[in-house]
Amino acid sequence: MRPEYNENKTPLHREKFLNTKQQLLCAWSGLVFLIIFMLGWLVIGGFVPPPSSAASATEIADFYKQNTTAIRVGLLLAMGSCVFLVPWVAVISVQMKRIEGHSPILAYTQMLSGLVAMLIILFPTMIWVTVSFRPERNPEIMLALNDLAWLIFTMAFAPFVTQGLAIGLAIFSDNSPQPVFPRWAGYFNIWAALAFVPSGLIVFFKSGPFAWDGLFGFWLPVGNFGVWFIIMLVLLLKAIRQQAGSN
Repeated sequence: MRPEYNENKTPLHREKFLNTKQQLLCAWSGLVFLIIFMLGWLVIGGFVPPPSSAASATEIADFYKQNTTAIRVGLLLAMGSCVFLVPWVAVISVQMKRIEGHSPILAYTQMLSGLVAMLIILFPTMIWVTVSFRPERNPEIMLALNDLAWLIFTMAFAPFVTQGLAIGLAIFSDNSPQPVFPRWAGYFNIWAALAFVPSGLIVFFKSGPFAWDGLFGFWLPVGNFGVWFIIMLVLLLKAIRQQAGSN
């Protein structure tokens, strides 16, 4: 039996193999992002636990002066890790397009909000690097820049909410005999999206559970993101392999 070819004269079985391989690489790139970011930001940079939002200018300046090299190296890794987040966001949309077909509005919504979410991670690292670039500067300026970075990082919940809602709504609209994602994943994405909303209250508190170093301001949103990320990675890998087996 002669092999079938696509319009580019490539055998269809090879095209299918390459597409599956590319999607799997994109899915695993999400885990690479998570590992490198946490290594740089948490382990080397020392940003966890976060400095208190009630800390004085002198205390913040001392944090950057005492850990300047480690902070720079850690944040360099954290910034570089964002390279691997882009294909992760893209492959989620590829799988969502299987659900929506020729009108992938939710897939595009997820992709755009996911890319904005990547910027929400990238911009604070650039600001923290700016603070560490001149550790001898006026502590009040360092405090202001540190505030800016942490408020962006912990308070900008909108893109994460939009991304989760888009994925959840797409899953609920999947009526195929073999759905791309299980229906419970739709509820999970809606819940994960709404769990980010309380972080918007950070601006009103400098101490307590809603401060940027508190339970609802930092620990639950970060934990929520980590759990969502790992579960979506597992679901993506299953969806990609399901697609490969059904073609």
